[in-house]
Amino acid sequence: MQESIRFIHTGDLHLGSPLKTVGKVSDVLQKSLRESTYKAIENIVDAALNYDVDFVLMCGDIYDNESRSVKGNLFLNTQMKRLASKGIPVFIIYGNHDSIGRSMDFFKLPGNVKVLGAEAVEMYEVADKSGRIRARILGQSYGAPSETKKIHLNYKPPEDDLINIAMLHTGLDPGPNTYVPCSPEELKNFPAIHYWALGHIHAPTIINDKNPVIAYPGIPQGRNVGESGLKGCLLVEAAAPDQMKVQFVPTSPIVWLIPKISLDLYPSLSDIGDLEELLVEQGQKISAAASGIFPDCSLAENDFKPEGYAVRWEISGRCPIHDDLIAGNEPEITETLEELLNQRLSTHKPYLWTEGVKLRTASPIPDLEFLLKKDETLKTLHAIRQKIQEDEKYKEEAISAMGEIWYKPRRPEDLRDDTFPVTAERFDSLLEDAFNLALERIVKEREEQ
Repeated sequence: MQESIRFIHTGDLHLGSPLKTVGKVSDVLQKSLRESTYKAIENIVDAALNYDVDFVLMCGDIYDNESRSVKGNLFLNTQMKRLASKGIPVFIIYGNHDSIGRSMDFFKLPGNVKVLGAEAVEMYEVADKSGRIRARILGQSYGAPSETKKIHLNYKPPEDDLINIAMLHTGLDPGPNTYVPCSPEELKNFPAIHYWALGHIHAPTIINDKNPVIAYPGIPQGRNVGESGLKGCLLVEAAAPDQMKVQFVPTSPIVWLIPKISLDLYPSLSDIGDLEELLVEQGQKISAAASGIFPDCSLAENDFKPEGYAVRWEISGRCPIHDDLIAGNEPEITETLEELLNQRLSTHKPYLWTEGVKLRTASPIPDLEFLLKKDETLKTLHAIRQKIQEDEKYKEEAISAMGEIWYKPRRPEDLRDDTFPVTAERFDSLLEDAFNLALERIVKEREEQ
């Protein structure tokens, strides 16, 4: 029986990029935050050694900018030597954040590292543990920060029994003036490529799980609350061109989370102390269970545990304490809650550090059915909301009116890093928020008349 080849697929290491935080941070947490990106990369190398892989792929944005830092360059060099000591080759392409351009390395990378250049597509053959040639690696680096050519069209491996793996740094956007423009459908129908090892999108995502497999490993360590959830790399086992198993390997020592707490579910809260206890209880559950932090990928077997969680609480809902205590005191309450929560949770293992608290509470309103019976304006407003929800034409008009920062995904894998997707769930949530805000203002105006 033919032996499988096994490899690690990673990218978007962003060496030199600090974690971006708000709020006060203790010296211990500051050190943890500062070193987390480096630790995540160590974890990738550990995984490559522990799983005894045949090679490692790094698909762009290894550094955060063209100017390599001495520390970052030395660190990468040291980690690559660990892989060299076990005879594991590494293939690197550079992306928009670290294009080859005029960049200089302070330390020469060891001989096991192959940097695929920017002048043309390069191709290498790789062997399994028995020494038999099993796969080809194809790729091309960015020569400048903005690479708008369809460089993947030049990926033309022979069609034989070898497994062809293409490295590509792209946002999978076929539009003009985008990084290596192409669509998922284009890659699915591309001849002779069996695995597309992508970089650029920071969320671990399997675009296509069949031949050809198309996958993003995501960023190994989230750098801010916008990159929430557990991060890592992909472990791929390939027995044949059409037989691939892809598993997620967690690497991020710090996990960013945005717990959403609706006070509608806790009507008995009477003061800020009660709210503090509620958040402490929820924080303890997060530290104990870590529920909901794993991506929608098959998880490789390991005993990985994060060092801690960086949390930004989002507290919403209509509750009596909004009018009695919260309204007008939001800045002081959020600052106080941050301090109290960090006193009680940031010294645990794993720690839970409250990076921020966002209050979106509102006044309780009378029963909606009662209001609709007595107020024609509210009845009309409610009818408009229902029409937008039920009629695609009105929904499209509403999304169009939301501005260029929002877009409606054409398909689930339509991912962009400069705008926000209006999924069905998000649209319903935004519509509900808008309706409730208008409802609250109308009710308030009625009460003041």
